[in-house]
Amino acid sequence: MSRSLWRCRNPACAVPHGAVLGRLTADRGLVLDPAVVGFRAYLDTRRAVVVCPGCGTGRDFCGAAVLSARFPDS
Repeated sequence: MSRSLWRCRNPACAVPHGAVLGRLTADRGLVLDPAVVGFRAYLDTRRAVVVCPGCGTGRDFCGAAVLSARFPDS
């Protein structure tokens, strides 16, 4: 179950208070917001960089899992 919003922290982000990038879960995971169009996962360091849909800035996430319902076009 989702707990709290995880937002962009770029002060120049066009979205007031930072665009919502996802929701943090109780088990240290991140469920990506459907508006997020890109992220990079680094499995060796258990880190992901989520790209803000509002400003294009990446934000690092270190946690147990990154979940996305969105699939890239093939």
